[in-house]
Amino acid sequence: MKALGNISHVSNKGRIIARSDRTPQLGAPVFTSDGKRIGKVHDIFGPTRNPYISIKPSRAINPEKFENRVGETLYVGIKNVKKWGRRKRRRK
Repeated sequence: MKALGNISHVSNKGRIIARSDRTPQLGAPVFTSDGKRIGKVHDIFGPTRNPYISIKPSRAINPEKFENRVGETLYVGIKNVKKWGRRKRRRK
């Protein structure tokens, strides 16, 4: 896992907003420092050098609990890339 950034605030739509120094992949899983998955990267916005990352919390996570954790470092995992297209048939 790589460090994503620090929690900035929680939006009124329930998204966790973090400030980062790198741009992660959309849909990449996001974890806390203790390794608990909290959601996935939903949107990236703001300046290119220090973008804001919008994190969509999982259903089991209550975003209101993260209002007290402002400044905590979050981590991003590697997203599995799906290969789209048709499978080739095996010839007998």
